[in-house]
Amino acid sequence: MVLKERIHALADGARARRRIDEFPETGIDDEAKRAVIHEWENWAALNSDDLQSPKAVAFFFTHLQARKPELLNFDSEEKCQTIRGWLLRDGRIQD
Repeated sequence: MVLKERIHALADGARARRRIDEFPETGIDDEAKRAVIHEWENWAALNSDDLQSPKAVAFFFTHLQARKPELLNFDSEEKCQTIRGWLLRDGRIQD
């Protein structure tokens, strides 16, 4: 069952990635946003149980701090909130 959920998460990521590519944004943090969303896809595929939690973004942010701190090198006072906004606008999470 878990493998099936992971496969669905990867497929959802592939569909969402097409949306990003079709509508490129402009701005200084576009590269950071794309890198973070790519890492979200990888993390979500391996942590499908955590996706159901209201704290999923906090769990993901902790993952970034511990394992991928280089992805947090963008200008923002509230990096976790910025990432949450990116994921919301990209359709990865719901409010």
